[in-house]
Amino acid sequence: MRTIQIFDNANYEAYWTKFKRDSARGIIFIGDKLLMIQSKKFGEYKFPGGGIESGEKNTDALIREVKEETGYTLISESIAEYGKTLVLRKGSGENEIFEQESFYYTCKVNEREISTPALDEGYESEYEYSPILVFPCVAISANEQLLNISKIPWVMRDLAVLREIKQKKKWVQCQCSCAHLPQDNWLECVHKSGMIQSERTYTVSEKLIPLCDPSGK
Repeated sequence: MRTIQIFDNANYEAYWTKFKRDSARGIIFIGDKLLMIQSKKFGEYKFPGGGIESGEKNTDALIREVKEETGYTLISESIAEYGKTLVLRKGSGENEIFEQESFYYTCKVNEREISTPALDEGYESEYEYSPILVFPCVAISANEQLLNISKIPWVMRDLAVLREIKQKKKWVQCQCSCAHLPQDNWLECVHKSGMIQSERTYTVSEKLIPLCDPSGK
């Protein structure tokens, strides 16, 4: 799997003991929005996924973690490799290096099969994560404001992936600067309620009526 970016804090000594904890994460579009999880405590957006257990396949961990965090069931046949990130930093233990490869996969979910998320005890429950559908540009904007919070170091990692996704999809900014919409699926939006009221395919030459919900939702 190709490497998207390496994040090395270089705040450790090379001879320290290495603690490795790899993870699998899903890039899931439902319509033009990403299925992510957002914390109530800090407001950052994360790709759903989590740690790969010993002996567990990456895809099995992905299916399990997405189900636990979002309540959605992945369609296993839709899973495809996207890229990975590598994080190296001082660990929580004495003289410890924390190393994590996060493997990202594009995938689809069964939109008719949703259950209640079951968050792990610990920081996930403490931060009160919940699933949310969000435009990539909205998630990028939020995470950019949170880069200096030490308790959510994963923001930088997921921000790098979000930026690449936005670039690859060739999103365009609407006229009122409140949301980015994909060129291959133009949306007709109205000022009246700030919400999308109808949808159809547009040609590039047609005028886009902008979405005026400042949150981009």
